[in-house]
Amino acid sequence: MLKTIALGAGALAAAAALAVTLPVAEAEPAGSSASCFRLNDIVNTRMQGYRTLYLRASTGAFYRMDFSADCNNLGTEPLVLHPFDNGDEICHAVDLDVRVRGVGEACMPISLKRLTPDEVAALPPKDKP
Repeated sequence: MLKTIALGAGALAAAAALAVTLPVAEAEPAGSSASCFRLNDIVNTRMQGYRTLYLRASTGAFYRMDFSADCNNLGTEPLVLHPFDNGDEICHAVDLDVRVRGVGEACMPISLKRLTPDEVAALPPKDKP
């Protein structure tokens, strides 16, 4: 009887652990890339509108970051990118704390995607960082 209770408790604990980790696996959008970059490798950025930021790394890779709401409404202030956990490696949108320098406005990144060479080629010149 005690063995049955222990097995049932173990199965319940395993199911609870799985239920907790499933939402985390879905937190990053399906179209995002798992490739990471170092924050100090960013050589240029460019806002397209108020909800999209393009980044170019010294490795030649380009990234697109989308925000959940308008960011930098004035459009004249630079953005400050700071790693959320004080590490230098950025792999997901939630790894960055993004703020507008002059006003301190917080911007909420919701996706980060490494662009393919075809996607980079399709960007208008004015949007390339």
